[in-house]
Amino acid sequence: MIPRRPAGGSPVRPAGGRRFRPRTLAAASLILTMTATVRVGAWNAQGHRLVALLAGERLTPVARRNVWWLLGPESLADVSSWADRYLDGNYQTFYWHFVNIPPEAASYDRDRDCPRQPGVAAGARADAWRDCAVDRIGYSKARLADTSLDRADRAIALKFLVHLVGDLHQPFHALGVGHGGNDIPVRVFGSDTCGNRACELHGVWDGGLLQHRGLDDEHYVTVLRDLIVRRRWENQAHGTPAEWAMQSQALARAALLPEHGAADEAYYRAHIDVVDQRLALAGVRLAAILNELLTSPPPQG
Repeated sequence: MIPRRPAGGSPVRPAGGRRFRPRTLAAASLILTMTATVRVGAWNAQGHRLVALLAGERLTPVARRNVWWLLGPESLADVSSWADRYLDGNYQTFYWHFVNIPPEAASYDRDRDCPRQPGVAAGARADAWRDCAVDRIGYSKARLADTSLDRADRAIALKFLVHLVGDLHQPFHALGVGHGGNDIPVRVFGSDTCGNRACELHGVWDGGLLQHRGLDDEHYVTVLRDLIVRRRWENQAHGTPAEWAMQSQALARAALLPEHGAADEAYYRAHIDVVDQRLALAGVRLAAILNELLTSPPPQG
C-alpha cells in the first residue's frame, strides 16, 4: 500500500526523527481525524511482497547473511509492509512514503519537492534529511550501512528501505496531482465503490490493477523474473532515487484519468505492463542497494 494524502491541503507535519506528541487536545484530535480518513501505502501487500521476493533472490551470500542477522526468522517479504504498520502512532514518517513532483516538472528539485522538517532552517545540520521518499531512502541507506548503530536500529532502516524503494516505484507516489490521485474519483471495472469506500485513482494503482491480474505470488514472481531477463535489467545502471521518482512521475502523468473516468479493461490492458515493469525494477534496484551496502560479514551470534 501507499500513504494516502489528506484532502484539503497539508496536515500538521510532525518533526521527522522525533516521536510526535500533539501539544493540545485540539491538535491530537486533528491528527486522529487525519489518520482515520487518510490511507497510507503504495503497492498493496502483494506488490511490496513481490518487490522483496525479487530482491531476496538476488542477494549476494554475504548480503543474505546480513539480512538474516538483522531480521532473524523474518524474510524481506515478511517485513515489506512493516513501514505502513509503523505509521500507527508514528506520524512523523507519513511523508517518507511519497514525493510530490509537479506534473509540469522536467526534473526533480529537492527544494521544491522534498519539504524540510518543521522548524529546520536551510543549511542546518538537521536539514541533511528531509521528508520525502527520495531523501528517506538515502537516510535509510546511511543508517543500514552504519555498523556503529545498534542492531535494532539497522533492522528498522532495512525495513524502511525495503518498503520505500517499492513505494517510489509506484507511479502515483511521485505525482503532485490530486494528492497522488487520491482526490480523483474513478469508476473501477464498472463500480464506483471499492470495498467500503469510493474508488479513487491512487487505489487503482496501489492494488486494483494487481488484483485484477489475479496471480498468486509464485506465478507473479515468475512473470517478473522473466521480464527482468528479457529486458536485461540486472546488467543496466540502476540509477538514483531522484531518477526513479521522475520515471514514476512521467508514468503517472501518462496514466491520469479525469474525475469519474473509467479504470476499465481497456485501461488495465494499457497499463498492466507498466505495473509489471515498476515491480520488477524495484526488486532489482533494491537488491543492488543491499548488495552494495552489506559487503562485510555480520557479527557472530
